[in-house]
Amino acid sequence: MPTQYGQVRGEWTGAVRSFKGIPYAAPPVGSGRFRAPRVPESWRGVRDATALGHPSVQNNPDFPAWVDPEPESEDCLYLNVWTPARRSGAAQAKPVLVWIHGGAFSYGSAGAPVYDGARLAEVADAVVVSVNHRLNIFGYLWLGDVVPALAAHANPGQRDLVAALTWVRDNIAAFGGDPRNVTAFGESGGGAKINALLATPAARGLLHKAIIQSGSQLAVMTREQANEITDAAFAALGGGAFTEARLRALSPDELKRAARAIESQNPGLPFQPVVDGRFIPDQTWKDRAPAGSRGIPMMIGTNSQETAVFLPGMRDQIDTDAELKQRFDTSGFAPALSDAQYTRLLAGYRQALPSATRLELLVAMTTDLWMWHSALVQAELKQSSPDPVYFYEFAWRTPCFGSSWAVHAGELPFVFGNLTYPTAWDGTDSDAVRSADDPTGRRFVLADQMMHAWGAFARSGNPSTTDLTWTAYDTHTRPTMVFDRGSSTVVLDRNGPRRRLIEGLPTVW
Repeated sequence: MPTQYGQVRGEWTGAVRSFKGIPYAAPPVGSGRFRAPRVPESWRGVRDATALGHPSVQNNPDFPAWVDPEPESEDCLYLNVWTPARRSGAAQAKPVLVWIHGGAFSYGSAGAPVYDGARLAEVADAVVVSVNHRLNIFGYLWLGDVVPALAAHANPGQRDLVAALTWVRDNIAAFGGDPRNVTAFGESGGGAKINALLATPAARGLLHKAIIQSGSQLAVMTREQANEITDAAFAALGGGAFTEARLRALSPDELKRAARAIESQNPGLPFQPVVDGRFIPDQTWKDRAPAGSRGIPMMIGTNSQETAVFLPGMRDQIDTDAELKQRFDTSGFAPALSDAQYTRLLAGYRQALPSATRLELLVAMTTDLWMWHSALVQAELKQSSPDPVYFYEFAWRTPCFGSSWAVHAGELPFVFGNLTYPTAWDGTDSDAVRSADDPTGRRFVLADQMMHAWGAFARSGNPSTTDLTWTAYDTHTRPTMVFDRGSSTVVLDRNGPRRRLIEGLPTVW
């Protein structure tokens, strides 16, 4: 298969041909560290494209299904392509789905087994692309106020994504994809990366639709906030004056150790995009949809119990209201509330969920305030533009923590159609347990529904299919597609009483 830098050889898996480990930029090492990506060198002959590229250097605490088996490296700017065979009589170029992985800007990889794009490409009849890029201190450390020469290279991790989308624009037609119909989709930090791209002038024209899965981050770091992280990183690296030459001389392990120190000392997202005034000129989604989102149809959604996988003590009941408040206040998934605000919130949730235990109330309140609230605000900001926005809730409960929860990232195996994956979540949620929990195989039906919907949206900007009629979001009826065990369907003003309780409270993202 030709690219502008040379020929690549992939391999067939059933009806899908895969091309893995294609360089979209030069290795960001040596003089390229902390700088904008450069074009890759061309090669002669045919390059083998059957092995994944390296993930970025990182401290990855994730489940095995989400961990790339390839060794990490600074040489990580590679992408993968899955392209389905042409269907009989179909000569038209296929829509392109570009996957941007999650991991809070600090870890993760397109090479995680659950992200294999073959099944999605076949069912959605789309070309699927996945991307690795620089993470944590390598991709999201602000250096522009300390090393002025690097100010013009700010946000290198995001610049990598722009370079990958540029590669897609210039090369994807050879793989059967339509460069004029590119949908970026991402979960958690991946969705947040897309939100930042929509506020990035350099990304305009490179993507035409966006799917944000549990990743509606509304604001990124200011330079002032980012400088605090920079100071902490330099302290972790030994202190003193830092020049670009000194930064280049550090080993990857030294930088990785510094990143671990920052991540352990700074809850939240210490590494993330920065409003540098040039690459990201203004704040992203704060108070208005960014100009770069105009003309971009969007899908936005969350899962029903996002925080269940993060909160400590999920196997334990909460015995008193005092313990409930203490766990709420220290969760990290809720804004700081006054005693009066919290009292009203808890009373309202008890009325909305009269049979819920205290643990279930904790999960509901933190999920709504952390993830759902930001998604609602983003949908409302986007809904004010003429482009459609579609809203969903993923409600399939996987068995974990002694019960069943629709946890953060629980939709990913369904979106990719990879429903066989290693033990996850609580360390006991295995394939055998999931099969016993779903003896009739409804999860495979739901996965097909979701893959068809993602494909339909990529194709036309409307996720409706022959099985699903999905109405665009508006602030009057608030239609939400609920993906669940039974018949997935649109529900108007889903959890309206809970929505009204959190309106007016600060968003967490």
